[in-house]
Amino acid sequence: MKKRIISFLLAVTLVLSAAAYADMPDAQAADTSIDKMVAAMSTKEKITQKLMVDFRQWNNDKGEAEGMTVLNDEVEELIGEYKFGSMILFAENIKTTKETVALTKKMQAAVIDEGGIPMFIATDQEGGRVYRLGSGTALPGNMALAATGNSKYAKKAGEIIGSELSSVGINTTLAPVIDVNNNANNPVIGLRSFSDNASVVGEFGGKYIEGLGEYNIIGCAKHFPGHGDTATDSHTGLPEVTKTKKQLLKNELAPYKKVIASGIDMIMTAHILYPKLDDTQLLSEKTKKLERRPATLSKKILTGLLRKELGFKGVIITDAINMQGVADNFSADQLTLEAFKAGADIVCMPVTGVTEKTEWKKQMDAVIDYSVQAVESGELSKKTLDNSVKRILKLKKKRGILDYKAKNYTVKKATATVGSAANRKLERKIAAKAVTVIKNKNKTLPLKVKKKEKVLMLVPNDNQRAQMVVGFNRAKKAGVVPESAKVKVYRFSEEDYEIQGDLQKDLDWADTVIAASEVSNTAGMSYAKWSSIAVKGVTEYCDTNDKRCVVMSIDKPYDVQLYPKADAMLAVYGSKGSTVDVTDKLLSGSTAMGTDAYGPNIIAGVEVALGVYGATGKLPVDVPVFDAEKGTYTSKVKYKRGFGLTYKSLKK
Repeated sequence: MKKRIISFLLAVTLVLSAAAYADMPDAQAADTSIDKMVAAMSTKEKITQKLMVDFRQWNNDKGEAEGMTVLNDEVEELIGEYKFGSMILFAENIKTTKETVALTKKMQAAVIDEGGIPMFIATDQEGGRVYRLGSGTALPGNMALAATGNSKYAKKAGEIIGSELSSVGINTTLAPVIDVNNNANNPVIGLRSFSDNASVVGEFGGKYIEGLGEYNIIGCAKHFPGHGDTATDSHTGLPEVTKTKKQLLKNELAPYKKVIASGIDMIMTAHILYPKLDDTQLLSEKTKKLERRPATLSKKILTGLLRKELGFKGVIITDAINMQGVADNFSADQLTLEAFKAGADIVCMPVTGVTEKTEWKKQMDAVIDYSVQAVESGELSKKTLDNSVKRILKLKKKRGILDYKAKNYTVKKATATVGSAANRKLERKIAAKAVTVIKNKNKTLPLKVKKKEKVLMLVPNDNQRAQMVVGFNRAKKAGVVPESAKVKVYRFSEEDYEIQGDLQKDLDWADTVIAASEVSNTAGMSYAKWSSIAVKGVTEYCDTNDKRCVVMSIDKPYDVQLYPKADAMLAVYGSKGSTVDVTDKLLSGSTAMGTDAYGPNIIAGVEVALGVYGATGKLPVDVPVFDAEKGTYTSKVKYKRGFGLTYKSLKK
């Protein structure tokens, strides 16, 4: 009977306009229909509507865990039985476009066929360092977008992501990151941030969200109240920010105020301690001790600050609660309930890493029952629960998810959209616009490669070799590098602390060297790691032996202050490689990268260095002076935000 009631009420809702809730002429009518849906739901159904689950991996017939790209019978039954409100997909799930379309359709059908409500289907398609669609357009990432100096490219990036996700049936992306990256030591945000300037972050984040909206994709600003000024990764520990509310309002919270004013649909919480916002403690059922409350579990932060003070009326979702920042101190049951009590509408990944049915059900039932009992006892009020579920359903209505129709998602449309030539062309242009030249001694750049000149390219990872070669071959195709020019690619490693062996042979062979520097931490900045030691040695060897040497920063741009012997230095803001093998065919002239997603940053750096494109990028962050002896960044600035040398393309 309950299934029939839910199905009937859902059918009533579907005949209403699919326009945005806020734009409906009769808002009260929409409220009434949602009120009826909530009234017909059991407490358990309300709780499962507030859970975002993952099936990243599942056991195959041999009992071995593998990426779940095709919905199997067991998982299909589980989704239908629990009728979850949200699903999150990872790279292990969405490798090919054809399979992804089928997967999202079967997942939605599993819920709808049992009388449930269509789900938020989400993924972390940020662009740059974090992207999931295996055959999609990776894009150069947020810091690269800001390096272009033009927020229209942030909107274009949002449009590309929106078009590709919507075509495969994914309606939500947990992006963009709007953390202000004002800590050079940050191990997890870095290139995922637009800038260390709150105004820049707000502007570019707002345009990115605007682009997503063009394709009715739900964007999710993260990580509230801010993960930028931390030196700990909340995946592995619990960071702490000791700033006052007044300080936060001027910086970390400023981008949130902007996107809230613009109508952002969803905001994700951070597993970070903010003692000046909430210094209370919670008795942990896991550790049996009083533990401090991170933002995710703080009613003062989520309800008091985000809802009441900042005026956010959308959906609050937690970061994954399996992350060690919170999972080390609390059980999944307690985390879920405390997040609900704090004001979170959706808890992300309460059960994860389990790949077989019996154990999965055991853990999921424990999480659900714990919250159901809290509602029955009054610990979690029914009013709080109902209001939260209504927010979720209003957003589903606003974005047309309640009006889901499987026939709207076809393999033909998706394959024409995901990773399309038009999207890849725009990706290439944006990545090139971002490349920032920091040093250009004697106008080394753009490199004017002569006939039969020998160019050696150095990378720290095998999957970056193809990026270098594709950039070089595109320069040949553009006519700025002669056909007779030669290229070699060498992957340096911890064995290359000194210039000897194969590395020395290749350096002696070369006339010009382009070396990629991938420095992500203070050890590299202190020349205490092979990733910077090898590049430093290469620049010094080239200087001594009269060879041109260009260094390309492919991670956070703080290493542009290293390598004083380099003739030129540029930053590309991304180190992602590709699955393409560097074969003889590729070396001989191919410029294609196949159908898989690939990082465009390194390719763009090579193209700018060789003059296919001119140099136009500007630093989106200050580069603080690094004190190698103390192993820390100082308050002095080596290169200011906005710095960047320019030159024109060599193309005629």
